[in-house]
Amino acid sequence: MPTPAVLERTRRAELAKAARREDILVAARRVFASRGFRGTTMADIAEEARIALGTIYLYFASKEDVFAALNDQLNALIAAAITGVPAASSLEETVRRRVGQVFEACGQNRDLVRLVVLNTDPDSAATQRMRQADDARNGPMVEAIRSAIAGGQIRSGDARIITRLVYGLVSMAVYQAFVLSDGRDADKYRAACGDMIVSYLMPLP
Repeated sequence: MPTPAVLERTRRAELAKAARREDILVAARRVFASRGFRGTTMADIAEEARIALGTIYLYFASKEDVFAALNDQLNALIAAAITGVPAASSLEETVRRRVGQVFEACGQNRDLVRLVVLNTDPDSAATQRMRQADDARNGPMVEAIRSAIAGGQIRSGDARIITRLVYGLVSMAVYQAFVLSDGRDADKYRAACGDMIVSYLMPLP
């Protein structure tokens, strides 16, 4: 069994590694934003992070993997915003609160939203990996929707498909609000997004 001193050294090493990884992603976020995905190299990211080029490969195999990690950050922010709000007394209030939280998170990370949306190549292998990760991340939302269907709170249907459609509506509204409109009409798109999701989820008479 490892001694307490060994365990402490291991813990510190893991924390240092996590901090270095985060430093790389912060640097990549700046470089991708200024040069775009195609115009960025791993050397550019390493230089911005002030580390040796060889060091960056200890954390990421390619710039595609770096970009996928940034996509994960964005989707984790959105997932946390959605699941971090407890259900309210009505479907409408729950939806509007959660959409509001998503818009707040995206507004605070507008550069990350623009970066991921404008630089994603839909045909790349990295994008395929990101979609698979998104499917796994959607699990809690799928289960919540499945439970709401069983309780008669929302319309019947395939919980996986409903989840994808809801996320699609949110993604389109976020794109309109923070990419095309650069945040100027965020309130308008937030309200419209809430309206569409409520209408879609409302149980049929």
